Amino acid sequence: MDITEEKKALRRKFSALRKSLASELRSQYDAAICAAVRGLEDFKRAEYIAAYIAFGGEVDLSGLFDGDKKLLLPRFVAEKGVYELSCVTDIRRNLLPGKYGIPEPSPELPAIDLETVASRVLFLTPAVGCDRQGTRLGRGGGFYDRLLEGVNIAPVAVIYSCQLSETPLPGTAHDIRMSTVVTEREVIKCL
Repeated sequence: MDITEEKKALRRKFSALRKSLASELRSQYDAAICAAVRGLEDFKRAEYIAAYIAFGGEVDLSGLFDGDKKLLLPRFVAEKGVYELSCVTDIRRNLLPGKYGIPEPSPELPAIDLETVASRVLFLTPAVGCDRQGTRLGRGGGFYDRLLEGVNIAPVAVIYSCQLSETPLPGTAHDIRMSTVVTEREVIKCL
């Protein structure tokens, strides 16, 4: 099996595990993950956090959205085929349905400049799966890997423990490694 097929099979496996979690258990896990993220030194120091709106059973980080951090969320730019980040101050007013039906910042909100993204933003990154070495398995489009290129603050993956692979996941040269993986059970330092 080539690496592309292996990644597809792993995505199906981890997605099914994630979606099988009962909603009340998922809520408990989300709260535990948010608490663990708040305890990270990089989070405490960060002025900006780049997060996401949970979709398809992803970890819900909305418990972190009303703190003292400036919240950045991704918005798809169709003309360029990439995501950019915008600062969101009101989740209910600032979001519209975007690519794949995922809520994203409205077009009226300005994009954050790349220098700020590279030097002042802590990324809390969704994943379909991760291993203990920081290899992240995304949805397969490479969008987050492109968004993470050149960032100075090492990114953090947030997943449920059922998405943690105890064996190394397949990766390629363009896959950005995570510095930390946070689950409801543990914080794993990878770099």
